Amino acid sequence: MDPITHGVVGLAMAAYTGEAISIASPYAMSSLLGAVIPDADIVMQFKGDYSYLKNHRGMSHSIPFIFLYGGAIAITLSLLYPEASFLKMYLYAVAGCFSHLLLDITNSYGAQILWPIYNKKITLDLLLVYDPMLIIVSLAIIIPSVKNKIHPIITLTILLIYFFIRYWMKLYVKKKVESYFKDQGNILLIRVMPSMVGFVKWHFVIKIKGKRIIGECNLLSRKIRIIEVMGDLDKKLFRAIRDTKVAKFFAEFTPLFHIKCDKTDRGYVYSFIDLRYYIAKDFLHHATAIMDENFKLITSVFHPYRKTRNVEI
Repeated sequence: MDPITHGVVGLAMAAYTGEAISIASPYAMSSLLGAVIPDADIVMQFKGDYSYLKNHRGMSHSIPFIFLYGGAIAITLSLLYPEASFLKMYLYAVAGCFSHLLLDITNSYGAQILWPIYNKKITLDLLLVYDPMLIIVSLAIIIPSVKNKIHPIITLTILLIYFFIRYWMKLYVKKKVESYFKDQGNILLIRVMPSMVGFVKWHFVIKIKGKRIIGECNLLSRKIRIIEVMGDLDKKLFRAIRDTKVAKFFAEFTPLFHIKCDKTDRGYVYSFIDLRYYIAKDFLHHATAIMDENFKLITSVFHPYRKTRNVEI
């Protein structure tokens, strides 16, 4: 989720408990800071896109860290609000941090919330990266004129219904995709994800022996569109690249990716494709590795957000 959504949700939590949304309220400020502080790992951006994207939503987004964040926020704010309850500020800050983690696992990027016990990112694949419904519901709780007309419990119930609808949509798409491709062989893997744009559009990746099929399901038209069919990489070509730094990075960066290899006059060009997000007729993140004829790595480059953006690995 984006920082604005996280911040608004943090304030909504404070407003829901009756706290005034004001800079004069230490508890509202605690909840707000808690809701945005996990994204402080953006400081890694100073070391470049590679360092930031490698570490973003890692241990900084884990459950152990929310208690550390809560303590840091409470200590800092106790200097600004000496009369406020330290414990209450701490609890509001931890609650804000917890809301951040919950929201981040609802989209397809996920977060390492169970670090260090479980180092893989957990994702529920339910919400859009920028989901307007969260903003609308949160503002309905924050704005006094709306809050007085619509009780926060009703607003919260609407949000829970929205989550249920998203979950139902995901299950519907999964069953439809399974039925659509059932004659093509045993489906080894299927993952359904929200589209980057469009409330009724869902993307899917299925793995059938020898290939991956990437497509889109539009719930409004109930039609399935195949975006691309990708054949599995030759085992010899895969073994040559799997232990390289770029391959290990991409495997950590995304659990859902594909590797292609093209033979050239001077060697081999490997293309790594993150299959989670598809927008403007292309996938969002890529990487390229160039090897000579003896499979010795010459160079490797990460392309975050667009192919023209080059980050050397």
